[in-house]
Amino acid sequence: MKKLLITTYIILLSISPIFAQMNSDDASEYDVVVSETEYVEKTSSNSYFDLVLEKGSQNPLNKKIPFTLTITPRIDSPRTQILWDVPVVFSLETKHNEFVKLQEDMTYTFSANVKPNRGGSYNIAVNVISWQHDTNKTNTVKYTVTINDALTVQPVDSQYTLTILIVVVSIILLSIVSVFLIIKATKVLLVKLKKWLTPPF
Repeated sequence: MKKLLITTYIILLSISPIFAQMNSDDASEYDVVVSETEYVEKTSSNSYFDLVLEKGSQNPLNKKIPFTLTITPRIDSPRTQILWDVPVVFSLETKHNEFVKLQEDMTYTFSANVKPNRGGSYNIAVNVISWQHDTNKTNTVKYTVTINDALTVQPVDSQYTLTILIVVVSIILLSIVSVFLIIKATKVLLVKLKKWLTPPF
């Protein structure tokens, strides 16, 4: 077990410069910028709705980008339509009904995931419409997101980078444990095979 820990430590030390070089290569190719102070929300207010659209950290495994919409209605809106307006190069996955009931001065949150299929700079917009018997009340909030050719949001946030590092380290540790177990199992099988092949006296 001590040898395994030493081997693990050596491997982790060896991949640190490799991972750093990999990040450096990505930065030169895709113009990756890590930002701790990225402004991740947009707001829009009028007489009908106060809207806040917030972008979460992109999932490095499936490239989905989570968005959270916060609505504070300034009117009672028993029939409110929430429409996500995304470019055709995105896949949209909403986590709420299209029509909802909202009460004045209450706060509601709704979420959706968007998945980019092509790089570029795009607007993610959400239209909130209160359907009234006389006229419709509406407000819209927009968020501009920039995607590189690797389908990664720019600038790259620290949570995204940390998740990638955790995945890489987890795969390496899992591989080491698997090799260790295979070696142990092989030794046990060899001992049993040797006993089975040894003729009785």
